[in-house]
Amino acid sequence: MKLESFLTLHGTKMGFLEKSFLINIFYKDYGERGLDLINPEVNIPRNDGSDRKWRIDFVIQTKKNKFAIETDGFNYHAPGKVSKTRFNELTEKGNELTRQGYVRINLTRDQIEIEPNEAIFQLRRAINFDNELASLFLKWSKDKKPQPHEVQIKVLEALKETRKKHKRGLVALATGLGKTYLAIFDTLKFKAKKILFIVHQDHILKQAKNSFEKMIPERIKEMGFYTGKEKFNSKKNSNQINIIFSTIQTLTKDKNLKIFKKDEFDYIIVDESHHTAAPSYVKIMSYFTPKFFLGLTATPDRMDKKDILEFYENNLVFQMDQEEAIKQGYLSKLIYKGMIDNVDYTNITYNGFKYDVNDLNKNLIIEKRDKAIINKYEELANNRRSIAFCASIEHANHCEKIFRKKGYKTLSIHSEASKKNTDNQTLIEKFDKGNYQIAFVVDMLNEGIDIPDIECILMLRPTESQTILKQQMGRGLRLSPSTEKKDLLVLDFIGNYKSSPQILDSLGINTGDLIYDKEKDIYYYDNDGRIVIFDEEVVDIFKYFKSTSTRTINENLISNDWRNYGTFIKDSSAKGKNLYWSVGKKNNHLEVHLFILEKIYSKYSNFKTKSEMDEYIKKITKKNYPSKTMEGNRALFLSKLLGFINEENKFTNQGKKLILNYKNRNKEKIKNILSQQHEKFFFWNDLFSLTDRHSGKRNVDELFKIFPIFFIYQVILKLREFGYKKNELTKFEIDNFLIFCQNHSDLDQVVGNIIKYRSYGEIYELEKFLKANNRMDSRFFSILKNIKYFNFNKKKIAISENYIDEISNKIKKFNQRYANNKVIFFDKTNPKKYKKFLGEDIDLTN
Repeated sequence: MKLESFLTLHGTKMGFLEKSFLINIFYKDYGERGLDLINPEVNIPRNDGSDRKWRIDFVIQTKKNKFAIETDGFNYHAPGKVSKTRFNELTEKGNELTRQGYVRINLTRDQIEIEPNEAIFQLRRAINFDNELASLFLKWSKDKKPQPHEVQIKVLEALKETRKKHKRGLVALATGLGKTYLAIFDTLKFKAKKILFIVHQDHILKQAKNSFEKMIPERIKEMGFYTGKEKFNSKKNSNQINIIFSTIQTLTKDKNLKIFKKDEFDYIIVDESHHTAAPSYVKIMSYFTPKFFLGLTATPDRMDKKDILEFYENNLVFQMDQEEAIKQGYLSKLIYKGMIDNVDYTNITYNGFKYDVNDLNKNLIIEKRDKAIINKYEELANNRRSIAFCASIEHANHCEKIFRKKGYKTLSIHSEASKKNTDNQTLIEKFDKGNYQIAFVVDMLNEGIDIPDIECILMLRPTESQTILKQQMGRGLRLSPSTEKKDLLVLDFIGNYKSSPQILDSLGINTGDLIYDKEKDIYYYDNDGRIVIFDEEVVDIFKYFKSTSTRTINENLISNDWRNYGTFIKDSSAKGKNLYWSVGKKNNHLEVHLFILEKIYSKYSNFKTKSEMDEYIKKITKKNYPSKTMEGNRALFLSKLLGFINEENKFTNQGKKLILNYKNRNKEKIKNILSQQHEKFFFWNDLFSLTDRHSGKRNVDELFKIFPIFFIYQVILKLREFGYKKNELTKFEIDNFLIFCQNHSDLDQVVGNIIKYRSYGEIYELEKFLKANNRMDSRFFSILKNIKYFNFNKKKIAISENYIDEISNKIKKFNQRYANNKVIFFDKTNPKKYKKFLGEDIDLTN
């Protein structure tokens, strides 16, 4: 229908805003054929038992779908803008539209009148899954030759203009925008007689030739392949072939390249030009001198960062990336779900660029992971046509097998396919025809293959390149002329692999763009046709690797209160102050102490001098623990600290008890004694040697009145009250928060700091900042492995749930003694009382 006819027929039904939408938004994109599908002011029944009807501004009706368009948008009918009754009524209207099968589209007045392009894009994104409508703005036609759509027209104009100054140019268009057809359109405008089309994989050539045949069928006889398998230059047809489709691997061989003159071609097209910086491409680019050299790519960023533009006279003719193409409705809506993987990449060999394939196979091909992947696929994407990208041939074959056992029609496509008496091209064609639901691939289908009805991408391998990830997503983002594909679902299983932040780079977002949904424990990003959802653990991985990839601290990410705290720990840990928990720099390996204590226990009375005892300790240590050192009895500092020997090197009652159990190898009793003694020590001047004995400037004993082990118990139990049920503290938390505490009354403050730290948005940047300020000698943490209640590793401690009641009772008694001033460290004038208490079999809470 002509626009004038439409306005004559329906003009009285539309106000100024509705006419503006029709002319400047809808007609601009869908033309006269679109006017046959749209009607203004449509009334539908309310279905509430009355004869009343709902009025819809516009209804678009196609063979398969119906769309309801409101041109003022529900945004203007929010609470506060209209009465509560009216708001509820409009909500019911929206619900009824959904019940009647309408796709609802709401456009605001500002979008239509002030930002018409945004309104056009939003309308496209809402309806581009409908083949009938998509064919209008994309100029699809089953019967006619393809026509350039809006983006291609812009590129063609840019190419025409660029040829006034350049003989080479690069066009970067997201996969799905029609790069091959663009090249054909331009060769026609250029009136090129002899054309060379270069790709780097055989299976892309046939598709390219099919496109040329569709566009210029009158020149089909002039078209031919020049590959390792098929060369046009036979005696029969060499003189009539003017449009050549060749692989880079064939052309780069001297004997093949030299059959062509340097100026043989009017127009050369290099597809997937992000490979241009490779040596084979450099050779070709340097040899030929056509009238115009066109580079096509979807991903101009190379992994090795070489600048491909220099091969095209630094001439980027036009660019539209994946993000913008989705926004403008030329590609499908993207739903990207990044889920935490149950693979630990910590011990998988990584060479700085990629992970070792053999290690990956061992860690990826496991039953637990298989079940998790299948469960997620069945939950989220059960009936979707899918491509799964795998880490290796072995991995692809394995995944194909386990999915086939679950009833899916599957195949694997990789370089060893020929061993099964079929080549990759045949397998790809079978998959393209819909004979299989899922294709498991390795280094295939990343680029150049057009299978528009793909609805799901499975990422079953670590992402090691943002360029490759964009290409892989591009396999499923094309709009489909044959199926009603509403979106592309990407299911990415993400572990703690070092290149994981490249996922964010490929999506063009930062962690700061993500919104946290506390109820669901996810982060999400929803904007312009792209919905990105990550598990909370995945975002934590991103933040960790983003932060640790550089030593530089982004001060803008550190809040003022944390900057002040950084100043505090910098001052407290400064050399000469040492205002933190410490056990000294002597040997703190208890297994060595126990060995030596046992040896000197029976020989103690035989030592005539202190020096003799020192020499003996050095000798037996060197013989039995060659990697450890003991400078005589001075190195038994920890044993003195724990009350096993006194300052005269005599054994206390607890020391004697410990050695007897050590001789009997009674591990449980040894652990009980060690735990009890650790609980009893605190910062006392002559035991901890924290005073600067030379200057006398520090009175540490007056500052620290705290039992460190009990304080750790208190912190863990307090964190439980705030919902932290893992009962753990990391080494970082102990080193940066607990060890600077001086009194048990600091409990609430330190727990508050830990909670703030754990919930900090840029936690790893904060860690870098605090570590840079913390100058302490961190030896305290290592002694915590001696506490029977702690599950200890080099990164954290945790209390088993079985011990919680016991520790809770200990803390209850301790708190009572503390409240009644019965904790003995308050009596600075009577250190003997503490020393006696330390050497006896007495619990701190008794």
